[in-house]
Amino acid sequence: MESLKDLVNDANFDCSATGFSLQAMDSSHVALVALLLRSESFEHYRCDRNISMGMKLENLTKILKCAGNDDIITIKGDDGGDTVTFMFESPSQDKIADFEMKLMDIGADDLDMGQNYF
Repeated sequence: MESLKDLVNDANFDCSATGFSLQAMDSSHVALVALLLRSESFEHYRCDRNISMGMKLENLTKILKCAGNDDIITIKGDDGGDTVTFMFESPSQDKIADFEMKLMDIGADDLDMGQNYF
């Protein structure tokens, strides 16, 4: 996220049963950012319903910096809600930290890149 926040200010994160994804253009519409974190890449992953959450990447980066390398991260967002909650649990120290971030209404279209071979 650290390198993305300098390229893209805010973006929609789409959560589905298959994973967590982001697609966004930089402000000058030169660079396309496409990120996909597949559900099978996580030790535990659950998404009950598809949801799109507009987030300011600078704020997200600040929140994620508070997590330790071994922390369990839980992200909770509700349909129609205007906030997302991040919970960091440290298994070794029994510490729990909660952060709530206001969501943004980002009217971005899905960018269909199709199949590209390089």
